[in-house]
Order: sequence, then structure tokens, then C-alpha cells
Amino acid sequence: MLIEITGVTSGTSPYNIYVCDPTNTSCFFVTTVGSFTPSVVINTESYFPNSPAVYLKILDGTLCEKLYLLECGVYLFQNGNVFIFMDGDINVFQN
Repeated sequence: MLIEITGVTSGTSPYNIYVCDPTNTSCFFVTTVGSFTPSVVINTESYFPNSPAVYLKILDGTLCEKLYLLECGVYLFQNGNVFIFMDGDINVFQN
């Protein structure tokens, strides 16, 4: 699964981004960003090949944690991109 984070509008930067297995027991650090310009693109196959779901974990500068379960096959369509969800403070796309 290829995911793109286009923005986080809450919390305090910097943001630490992790990808975790479907049970949220094994996580890999992806990157730290102060802003999402440009967007952050993550290929989950590099971390969990053939996994039908992963968790996206974001820790902000105050260690506040946001956790999102991303499952293959649960999508909404918007402007030709595959839009997974927008949860008030994060936008995630699959390309």
C-alpha cells in the first residue's frame, strides 16, 4: 500500500511518523517532519510486505499519539486519487 500524508492540522511539530503491523506490536520509524510540505509518501510494502492492513502512528512534539488503522479495500474516491480518510487533523491518500 502506498500512502501519502498531505497534512496534520493539530498537535505540535515536529511529528514522528511510524508504520506498525496490524496488531500494533511491531513499529518502524519512517521520518520526522516539521511540516507536510511536500507531503510524506510511505510505501508500506517496504515494512510489512503483503499485509492487508497497517497502523499509521503519529507522535507530535509533546508525545501526543494519533493512531490510524489503514485497511486495503476501504476507500472513498475523490479527484482521481484514492482517498482513504480525513480525520479532522490528518489527510491520507493511497496512490
